[in-house]
Amino acid sequence: MAIIIRLHEDMPIKEYPVNKPFFKIGRDSESDIFIDDSVVSQEHAAIEIVENNKKKGSEIYYIKDLGSTNHTYVNGKKVRRKKLKHNDKIRIGWSNFKFVIEMERKSEKTVKIHKSWIPGIYYTKE
Repeated sequence: MAIIIRLHEDMPIKEYPVNKPFFKIGRDSESDIFIDDSVVSQEHAAIEIVENNKKKGSEIYYIKDLGSTNHTYVNGKKVRRKKLKHNDKIRIGWSNFKFVIEMERKSEKTVKIHKSWIPGIYYTKE
């Protein structure tokens, strides 16, 4: 299964499980992800789940712009329909999201925190 993580200044603030074949995003209050923003269309975009015929039991996820006024962006590029990959960044209106595939998320290694010589400052090497 996949999830969409809503970001604020690159910090996760809410997770939405993509749990149906046509997952709508927009300003319509019935949307699976409701965005209360005048630059977002009522039915702005949707994530489609398609069964992967090459790999049984797996799914392919596509994001599709539903004819929105201000477009849908994946990794900074305007898209009409695009296959999503793990950690893709999605922008709809002023809202930013990250697309995450749960199986790949679980296999990511934990990043080590290092202390710098400056008191109170820490960093990662990745």
